[in-house]
Amino acid sequence: MPFTPFHLRYTLYRRQRLMPHLRIWGRALMPFIVMVFLFFCVQTVMSAWALSCPGLTVFGGFGLFILLAYRGMFVGLLDVLLVPARHMDVIVEENAAGIVMGGDRWYLFLDGITGLHKFRDDTWTIQHFNGCVFHIAAAAISDEQIAHIRAAMERGWTPEGVRAVVERGRRLKEIEDAERRK
Repeated sequence: MPFTPFHLRYTLYRRQRLMPHLRIWGRALMPFIVMVFLFFCVQTVMSAWALSCPGLTVFGGFGLFILLAYRGMFVGLLDVLLVPARHMDVIVEENAAGIVMGGDRWYLFLDGITGLHKFRDDTWTIQHFNGCVFHIAAAAISDEQIAHIRAAMERGWTPEGVRAVVERGRRLKEIEDAERRK
């Protein structure tokens, strides 16, 4: 049976985004990292106030390191805190999903999915190898559509799937190199 692309439009609320985010990063690790980051931020401000260059360098450096090391966690947390409802527009094709983010449509290849979880009864969470995490409201997607995504994800784990990903990467690199030469 030929595959038919499907289009999903739904709204995700804070709780639907926060709970999977906590599960991905860990309920104990996330608050610990945030507290350590805030400690370094406070110490950096205090060092700046006291005109202490060594304190500013050390605490500011540690704070920056934590921010960069856990940027995905902080970006997701800020998204939950600043955006009460996120309107999603997802088109799933045979091998890729197009997701509207900030007015631009981004494509993720389905064989690059590393995790497909249902951390909440009303939300599916999809993790991609490039670090992108997005959620789908369970009411917006059918079991057959989830099965298609899961099959594509599992296909990416096979030796043939890995070879296909490598070949696709080579073709994309050739296209980028040709565009740069123009």
